[in-house]
Amino acid sequence: MAETATMITLTAGGITFINQWYWTHNLDWKVPVATIILAAGMDALAHLDERAATILSVLVLMGAATTKFNGHSAIDTITGLTKSKTTAPPKGSVSKVSNQ
Repeated sequence: MAETATMITLTAGGITFINQWYWTHNLDWKVPVATIILAAGMDALAHLDERAATILSVLVLMGAATTKFNGHSAIDTITGLTKSKTTAPPKGSVSKVSNQ
C-alpha cells in the first residue's frame, strides 16, 4: 500500500497541474514529471521516518494549494465556486429584524 506522504504529494502535484492549466490554459508537463520524482523521494523518506515524510508532504500540499497562477490559487478557485450567488446588502445598511 502506498505511503501517506506519497499520496499527499501526488495530490499536491495534481492540484498544481490542474490549477495551472485552468488559469493559464497551458499544459506544463514538467509538473507531473516533477511530482512523480518528488513522490518517489517522499516514499523513500517515509521508509526512513514516516512522520517526517508526512509533515513534509503536508507542507508541499499547503504550498500547492496557495501557489497563484494569473493571480488565483487553488483555494481561491474553490472558494470562488462555493460563494453564494445572492447579493449581500450594501455596507453600512441596517436591516430591520422583528423581535417576536
